[in-house]
Amino acid sequence: MRAVHKRYLREFIPAMFGYVVLLFVSVGWLRTLEGMAARAVVTLLPVLPVAFVIRAMVRVIRDQDEFERRIDLESVAMAGAIGGFGFFTYGMLLGAKVIAAPPAEAVAVWVLPVLMGCFGVCKCAVRFRYRSR
Repeated sequence: MRAVHKRYLREFIPAMFGYVVLLFVSVGWLRTLEGMAARAVVTLLPVLPVAFVIRAMVRVIRDQDEFERRIDLESVAMAGAIGGFGFFTYGMLLGAKVIAAPPAEAVAVWVLPVLMGCFGVCKCAVRFRYRSR
């Protein structure tokens, strides 16, 4: 494993661990809070480690060689297109009242996980395509 990827894991794993811990802490803590400002701060606690995850991703992409960057660029483009198309399709079905509308926050909270999940799947597919050439 190259040094750039080792650094990525050293940054990514603690950030994801922090996200999971703060998510559970904030969900439990929200049950006891009354004030709007306190609820906003506690709700946003898990967002900070996600920012560090994104920072780690940007740094690893920036510091990779050109071929790895190309794979990541193609993967991000495909993930954005697939995720965007999926949410667009979902919105069209909601607008036509074909499916029942969930609360807005139930949809909004899934945008980043869908993008990241699509990125992971697309990166595997793009790497496989280049390896099979």
